[in-house]
Amino acid sequence: MPIESYFLFAGALLILFFSPGPGNITMVARTLDDGPVHGFVYGGGIITGDIFWFTIAVTGLTAVADRVGPAGWVFKVIGVGILLWFAWKSFDSFRNPAALKMKKPTHLGLAATYAAGVAMPLTNPKPIVFYLTLLPSFFDLSQINLASYLVMVGIMLAMYVVGASVHVGLAHRARNWLQAKGIKRWADGLIALVMLGIAVMLILR
Repeated sequence: MPIESYFLFAGALLILFFSPGPGNITMVARTLDDGPVHGFVYGGGIITGDIFWFTIAVTGLTAVADRVGPAGWVFKVIGVGILLWFAWKSFDSFRNPAALKMKKPTHLGLAATYAAGVAMPLTNPKPIVFYLTLLPSFFDLSQINLASYLVMVGIMLAMYVVGASVHVGLAHRARNWLQAKGIKRWADGLIALVMLGIAVMLILR
């Protein structure tokens, strides 16, 4: 592939990753709720799901995509269940402000955060439309060989680092400010509503 195609791909990803959506909102909410480690891990789950759809598009496995579509309710149930759990944890912090302090990440908590991140792009129409519909309109995916595929995955990971660093970094600064001002409790209440709203949105889609 010509080098300008890689720059075009990177630019398209930058728009995708920075455009408002439930994935970005949840990444910020996870950072505000449990700290930057959870924010980055959630973003890592999102990029894993994105790479899955990109691989489906490049390999032309439309049959797999068709099967994932009807079976998407499985991922949806998993994602919604974890989001509701996150919402409950935030609401519990709102009810018990004395427990407001930086929580040490646990393996189980990080695994749940990652699983929720993976489930988001597998059930969110935005990445599905981008990788399976828009991307083939701009690139001749049949011309992508293993080397160019790996380069493009590397670009995806680099754009993830950029996007996650901005979202998580700003959210972490806001988290510190909220804690310093003593209003983290009310932020937790808002986060609980956001998580609940995203869970409902996924159910209705």
